[in-house]
Amino acid sequence: MQVPSNTVHKFFTIERPWLDNKPFESCIPLGEYTLKWQESPKFDWCYEVENVEGRTHILLHVANYPTDVVGCIGLGLSLMGDRIAVGSSKAAMAAFHDVTGGKPWQLRIANAPYAALQNH
Repeated sequence: MQVPSNTVHKFFTIERPWLDNKPFESCIPLGEYTLKWQESPKFDWCYEVENVEGRTHILLHVANYPTDVVGCIGLGLSLMGDRIAVGSSKAAMAAFHDVTGGKPWQLRIANAPYAALQNH
């Protein structure tokens, strides 16, 4: 699929709650990270978040619920209004891969305490 260069894409993410950056359980700390394209035995080709202090194997992959990730980040096209979750994760990953093309990218994790709340 050819993505026009002027197309704006909006993605939502899902992670586990903050647990002091505990490997395989916590979301990652606020900051800027490099995304590296690599092959995963479980998720095929996907991005790995690099340079997270004290952590490895943090992938950006298909996931709708916090229980679908183990220290990783799930990507969606929408928020589910009745729960903490993202929708259309497979479509989001396909669109994200079309946009990024397997090239290195920068990821900025910022605090957005009201992101999932409507009317904020």
